[in-house]
Amino acid sequence: MNNRLTSLEKRIGHTFSNPSLLQHAMTHASSINLPNGRTDSNERLEFLGDRVLGLVIANMLYQRFSHEEEGALSRRLTALVRMEALARVAGNIDLSPCLVLSPGEEESGGRKNPALQADASEALIATLSLDGG
Repeated sequence: MNNRLTSLEKRIGHTFSNPSLLQHAMTHASSINLPNGRTDSNERLEFLGDRVLGLVIANMLYQRFSHEEEGALSRRLTALVRMEALARVAGNIDLSPCLVLSPGEEESGGRKNPALQADASEALIATLSLDGG
């Protein structure tokens, strides 16, 4: 595992028992099938991370706001799991330098793309769930 990923582990407070999961989470679809040998992107992990995040936040809101109806809880959930919030988290943990991107994605500013950062945050959430429970 490279130094950037080791530093990320320190920032998030989790050392992966399966470091390849973290590498996989940081691999953007643009970088697959390049000469570097990558064959799988983080898209499936994004899918799982989105669901894990939704469940964790829904449970937290359900417990904390026991007096609120479903509609109010849904609005709170939407605000907390939206792309902008996830991109902000990615910025707070300095996730962008850890991403594996194609040269084209790199040149087009992919590391600063909020949607790409949000997707990587979701993939990271999935790896934390898979690796640490």
